[in-house]
Amino acid sequence: MLLASFVSVMETVGFIILGLLMLMFMVVVHELGHYTAGKLLGFKINEFGIGFGPAIFKRTSKKTGEVFSVRPIPLGGFCSFEGEDDAKNDSPGAFEKQAPWKRLIVLFSGAFANLLSGWLIIVVFFSAYGQILPSIRNVHADSVNIGVLEPGDVFLAIDGKTLNILTADDYNEAFSSAGDSVEVTVLRDGKRVHLTLTKSTCISGVYDENGNFIPEYNEETGEPESYFGFGFTSVLGAVKLPFGLALGRSFSFMFFLVYKILVILGSLITGNLAFNNVGGPVTTITVMAEAASGGWQTLMYVVSLVSANLAVMNLLPLPALDGSRMVFCLIEWIFKKPVNKKVEAAIHSIGFIALLLFAIFADIFRFATT
Repeated sequence: MLLASFVSVMETVGFIILGLLMLMFMVVVHELGHYTAGKLLGFKINEFGIGFGPAIFKRTSKKTGEVFSVRPIPLGGFCSFEGEDDAKNDSPGAFEKQAPWKRLIVLFSGAFANLLSGWLIIVVFFSAYGQILPSIRNVHADSVNIGVLEPGDVFLAIDGKTLNILTADDYNEAFSSAGDSVEVTVLRDGKRVHLTLTKSTCISGVYDENGNFIPEYNEETGEPESYFGFGFTSVLGAVKLPFGLALGRSFSFMFFLVYKILVILGSLITGNLAFNNVGGPVTTITVMAEAASGGWQTLMYVVSLVSANLAVMNLLPLPALDGSRMVFCLIEWIFKKPVNKKVEAAIHSIGFIALLLFAIFADIFRFATT
């Protein structure tokens, strides 16, 4: 019993460590985006750091003088540019001396790197494991769609719109607005097939594990229950896609993720989504650890989701985030005059503290109410 408990604890610790490593991977990718864009555009970079806290490892490039460091707190990282937030620094390659459009590219590149890495993971995921899509289990014998749909058909698009799913609600919403007929694209034997589905009056019921249809009867009349619909049952599951199809659908899925994140943010602002659905770094690590315990398939999927979320959040015009710094660059570009750097620095400092407190409060509130 004691040994089993110890093994269980060690497994949990291992999943947490793996979750932290995946989180650090996303942070490093983000900072590499800034670093790569800065190098290409001629910015001078002083240090590229992984983690926070005092450096436990440092290495200085003899050619460029850049410092690479590793720090003990695995909750972030940074790419330190020469003269960042210092308009008086006249050194060649100083951040604030670069043209606003160059700074905008460098600031945007962190989020872009997260989106790019998330997209690459999605391509691999769709090819190796599959996309979550609905596939036909049975077509009801009294449905006019018998002979049109076949068991095993996988829905790819509905009324010309690519079908992307995060929850079952996304699938239900896709069909809820359909009229008496709907154009669909299905994957059948590795090929895309275009079909027209028509609604009809069908007997309600379920299929047992042997594929036998069991009608539902009205308790008062004893007559079979009926409904007006397309007459099929389906199941959501991972469907492995050919590489070409996975590549094409990955773009749509990434845009879908960004859209869903913005919808969730909007729901939080309007109060349509409870605040206890928000979490800070502890919640993120917990989610990553749970994903790690589900295997590489689950972990890859969650990493792609978190990568997209990290990209969107960093582009929001909130103080201390890349989006806010981009706003100040745009102001300088438009009005040909920068905002007072002391004022800007104060805004970012206050914003950073506020975001940190918000993240801590979000974690506490979440764990206290769930």
